[in-house]
Amino acid sequence: MEISAIANLATAIAVVVGLVFGVLEVRHVRREREERASFEVVHAIMTTHWIDSAPIVRGIDETLTPADLQADHTLLQAAHSVAFILEALGYAVFKGIVRLEIVDELVGGSVRVAWRKLRPYAEHERRRTGSQKSWEWFQWLAERLDERRGPLALQKGAYQIHRDWQA
Repeated sequence: MEISAIANLATAIAVVVGLVFGVLEVRHVRREREERASFEVVHAIMTTHWIDSAPIVRGIDETLTPADLQADHTLLQAAHSVAFILEALGYAVFKGIVRLEIVDELVGGSVRVAWRKLRPYAEHERRRTGSQKSWEWFQWLAERLDERRGPLALQKGAYQIHRDWQA
């Protein structure tokens, strides 16, 4: 075999090895980014605002009118805290910063319940202001979660799905 053929073969092997390494490195960086984003989701949600407000929103009676919600400062403040956090989370999913699957696994149920409880108020605010922008990403997120796995009432919890998990 001639030296030029050996050099061409070595160059081709080096290019292939470089491409494989590059693909593996891109995957690694992407996985690290997803892990950081997931951590940030947990960090963003586990604030005192979320911890104090989420149980209040979960406890809202579904027959509560928007006027009644506005009349109760504690309810209104909790609703705004939860909605603004989930608004930002919805936008992060839309932009691909956080995967919908991760959000679904971490807080999917909370998002759906919060939207169900706060939807009448959001729609009232949209009519009142004449803008469809109020809590748009919060609604978008709840709808994507419903599309992903169906109604919340039909879903099993992680304690059921991953019952046989081993470390």
